[in-house]
Amino acid sequence: MLTHRHRQLFALAGMSLALAPRATAMAQETHMHTTAPTIQIPGSVQAEHQEIHNSLIEATRVAGGVGVAAKALAAVLHPHFVREEQIALPPLALLAPLSRGDLPEGSASLLAMSDTLRAELPAMLEDHKRIRAAVVELRKVASAAGDEKTVRLADQLAHHALTEEEVMYPAAILVGDLIRARQSGGCCHKRTLNHHGAKE
Repeated sequence: MLTHRHRQLFALAGMSLALAPRATAMAQETHMHTTAPTIQIPGSVQAEHQEIHNSLIEATRVAGGVGVAAKALAAVLHPHFVREEQIALPPLALLAPLSRGDLPEGSASLLAMSDTLRAELPAMLEDHKRIRAAVVELRKVASAAGDEKTVRLADQLAHHALTEEEVMYPAAILVGDLIRARQSGGCCHKRTLNHHGAKE
């Protein structure tokens, strides 16, 4: 879904939603995924995305080269963040329930997201290459301008991308594998929970 903050960052990056057919198509696909009970992205992950979003918006408003480099970064980062919030991050919400042997209602929709992430992983990693190049440029320009706050943002983004590649994406894919195994009765004890948290 394209939220208000998503549209805000598109605008600050000098992008029109009309020029974002990929994001629009992805939003339509996500609508199909969310016909089941909604499972929220883990709060800690959501908070980190929000923090990066807010810091990048602030950087795009800086005059001169820092603002230009920040807008260039926003142009490549934002569609990637949208896609992550559609297919890569929601499955992480099942890590804790699955570790307890539970299978919450709505798992089927998250299995579809996990499978989509697996299929799109090469494209997501290609996105990371473009994001890293833009992060390196932003850091260089910010460092030359003595903008330590933006330098820290660039470092945070570099670390964030690495964490996604090493931990979050693999975990989201494994969530799908575990859901599939439990649905087929092939792995571990299963307790199905409805969206109120009651065992069935």
